[in-house]
Amino acid sequence: MFTKLGVLGSVMAFALTTTTPVFAGTAEVIHWWTTGGEAAALKILVDAYQKTGNTWKDNPVAGGEAARMVARTRILGGDPPTSMQWQVGAPLMALAEEGQLNDIDAVAQDWDKLLPKVIADNAKFKGKYVTAPMDIHGHNWLWGNQAVLDDVGIPMPKTWEDLIASADKIRAKGYIPLALGGQSWQEIFVFESILIDVGGRDFLTKVTYDLDDTALRSPEMLKAFEIFAKVRDLVDPGSPSRDWNITGGLLINGKAAYMIMGDWLKGEFVAANKAPGKDIACEVFPAGGKTLVFGTDAFAMTAVKDPAAREAQLALAKTIMDPVVQKEFSLRKGSIPPRLDIDKTGFDPCAQIAMGEAAEGHLFLVPDNVTDATGIGALVDQMTTFLHSKMTPQEGVTAMADAIAATR
Repeated sequence: MFTKLGVLGSVMAFALTTTTPVFAGTAEVIHWWTTGGEAAALKILVDAYQKTGNTWKDNPVAGGEAARMVARTRILGGDPPTSMQWQVGAPLMALAEEGQLNDIDAVAQDWDKLLPKVIADNAKFKGKYVTAPMDIHGHNWLWGNQAVLDDVGIPMPKTWEDLIASADKIRAKGYIPLALGGQSWQEIFVFESILIDVGGRDFLTKVTYDLDDTALRSPEMLKAFEIFAKVRDLVDPGSPSRDWNITGGLLINGKAAYMIMGDWLKGEFVAANKAPGKDIACEVFPAGGKTLVFGTDAFAMTAVKDPAAREAQLALAKTIMDPVVQKEFSLRKGSIPPRLDIDKTGFDPCAQIAMGEAAEGHLFLVPDNVTDATGIGALVDQMTTFLHSKMTPQEGVTAMADAIAATR
């Protein structure tokens, strides 16, 4: 059991042990946190790190894919940054396999006790930590405009059956049932929530992690496609290719009743003076699925050899895992901390729900960071093709299963 005394003790230890490093160094850090809210959250980390006596050299690159490409190019060119933002999971482990990462076990002795097992397991290579986790962002959130729901006279749905059943009432009042940006990365959140609703966590695992042919061609998969086909009638004509934040505006401004999107959408709520959990209702969707699909941003430490650079890496890893830094960062970022011992005080009701899911072991790492990239790519391609077509559910099932089989 974690205690406030334990957190206080770790804060005091942090203050005592990180303000006087053996070798004061500079950490050049490549990251993609460039927007206003992200920058405000990052400043918490930067300020705390520089108090250790080390220097943060900022190297922001807009967009996660672009930032990873820059970091990868630097590594291959023999000029690695000290640290780089990366998500935990298989792509990061590929770098470790190549010998491109340093371990940080010298400051991570108690991390196994502090972190959810799924995060700890995916932040280690051959039993040693190579990255320090900074946040947890949940993906399968259902958001509801409370004023719209009140006007229609409906509660937040708990299942896809509930959501679909409410659509006629919502349309009758002149609202869009479901705000959706027609881009594959947004659509997969919807599809994953349907897989959970149809077959639970085990079915989601078989389909997205295992890419199991039997599951892909099963009656449960047909049912999932039957539900997914109905999504076509829930969205508005402007859905295709629309960006997530523009789509979020439909929900925030009371033009749409629901939206399925990651919890970074809360930043848009706050900017519009809408309180998560009050003005905008929230539900890990489907309710009772005991599954929060998530991603974790972390800072990986490259294979530098210079003693001052190594000390700078260890100080950075220790700063990232400091409980005060983790809490203050997530309060600004809209995420939740990876540490399980952080007090919920100050977090909005939706974040507190997510913290409960993490504590209960309900986290499910986003398939992109677990599954073979070619296979999951085929799944996503067929998913979005189906949604933007007139294919029947059975045709969608067959097309997806055949496309994935072709990659095996």
